[in-house]
Amino acid sequence: MGGFSLDPDDLARAEAALAGLAADYIQWAEADMARLKDALGCALAEGEREAAVAELFAIAHDVKGQAGTFGYGLLSTLGGRLCKLIQATPDDTAAMAALVNAMAEVVAARLSGDGGERGQALLAALD
Repeated sequence: MGGFSLDPDDLARAEAALAGLAADYIQWAEADMARLKDALGCALAEGEREAAVAELFAIAHDVKGQAGTFGYGLLSTLGGRLCKLIQATPDDTAAMAALVNAMAEVVAARLSGDGGERGQALLAALD
């Protein structure tokens, strides 16, 4: 069975590229929060609910996957919670709104990692 080897220079270039993307991540996250809020508004309106909830799920799923990669573990956790909520109780728009608002607060306050005390307070308020 052959082994896998990675050139250290290639790895260093990949890490540098990821670091460059990390600097831009917060702008992507801000755009995602605007899209989440728009989709939530549509989910609360009559007639567009099913498509809007599907859009909420898609955005939250993307955020969940990207946020941890770029150092925003709490945002990833909240995105995961929103996905699970939508799958389990897609009619609970009040809980969806609470999660979207918490996610927006994490981005606005630039709460990286686990968010520290403020992040833990956000999680506790959601439980």
